[in-house]
Amino acid sequence: MVRSDLKNRAGCRRLLISLLISLLLVCGCSSEPALDLTALDNAARAGDAKAVSQLVSLLGRTDNGLNDKVYPLVTQLGKAAIPALIDQADSDDRVLREYVIASLGTLQAKEAVPVIVKSLRDKSFSRRYIAAWALGQIGDVNSIPELLQALDDDDSGVRRYATRSLIRFNTRAVAPLLGYLPQAPPRGQAGAIRALGDIGDPRALELLLKAVDGPNRGEVFMALGKLKDPRAENALIRGLRDADWRNRMNAAMALGPLGGPAAAAALRPVLEDPVMVVREWAARSLEMVSGEHVRYRDAKGKLVMPYKIYH
Repeated sequence: MVRSDLKNRAGCRRLLISLLISLLLVCGCSSEPALDLTALDNAARAGDAKAVSQLVSLLGRTDNGLNDKVYPLVTQLGKAAIPALIDQADSDDRVLREYVIASLGTLQAKEAVPVIVKSLRDKSFSRRYIAAWALGQIGDVNSIPELLQALDDDDSGVRRYATRSLIRFNTRAVAPLLGYLPQAPPRGQAGAIRALGDIGDPRALELLLKAVDGPNRGEVFMALGKLKDPRAENALIRGLRDADWRNRMNAAMALGPLGGPAAAAALRPVLEDPVMVVREWAARSLEMVSGEHVRYRDAKGKLVMPYKIYH
């Protein structure tokens, strides 16, 4: 028993020594110095170009959320960070590339537009939507043709952010959008219509009315409502009889901000539409047009008031 006990103790000591040696080897083999982010940030702020580049490179480090900590430090450097960011803007590191492009957009770096456009076109870059977003933040009108092209992108995120960026250009994007709309493919046309509606420029009215019978009928109704031009009333009244309930809903929704007596007369029968949400929007818009409280039948057949969403 004693001999067996001693043998077990010796085995434990050997195992413990082996573990300690392994730990020392791991610690000793690491030649990478501990990261002092504060010191690196201070050096970058002091104008150390190497420190700026090192800080930018950390945008690709996801361990312990490091890149999220570095991002505000880089953007706070302002223009001083732009050259180092552009150098890394076509990196093979997907995370680094994404954060770099986001930084360039936040800094509104016009000199970075060519390299951001390159990323927008690069179908192998899975987060291309960030490039569409960045172009909107920068606001260089030379990027509008690229954003128009992106309205028909296979990636829904790219299409969505291209639309938002064009809206951000506001009236500067109206003429290019109007030029694009007539020959646009259906998917691209949908984004252009949304953008024109949100911008709300009256120059869009004529082309939107021409697009009323096209593949994006519901989008056109929504855009016409946002333009609030009474000349769209007749087209929207016709839309109340559309076979697609979503189009009827959009037409009813759009008539509220712009309709008159004719719209009121057309909306009353829609209070009996077979689809509840269409009835609800008809009641809401009729109240806006007529100034009277209007009830509609909910899913249980009870007469109720629509929720107030306009203030």
